Amino acid sequence: MMRTTDPTGAAAAQRARADRPDRTRDLAGVRVPTVVVVGSEDEFVPVLDAAGLADRIPGAELVVVDGAAHMPNLERPEAFDAALERLLSRVV
Repeated sequence: MMRTTDPTGAAAAQRARADRPDRTRDLAGVRVPTVVVVGSEDEFVPVLDAAGLADRIPGAELVVVDGAAHMPNLERPEAFDAALERLLSRVV
């Protein structure tokens, strides 16, 4: 996918990510059911980072999808869908 991405657009996206403000403190104010899904092999968002995110959101569920990397919804759709179904069952 990255090989076919326009370099100018990819560079702009990376600059935007680098310039975004840190909103970590705001996570404690999240008041909606939340699930943080991360692949066990994710190199961009390691499991420890995802766990830290989930720890800062009241009542958040952390789901680690074994054998998936950065796109568990595509790599392990059954596990991702199960996590999503659990989340939806909490709000319906």
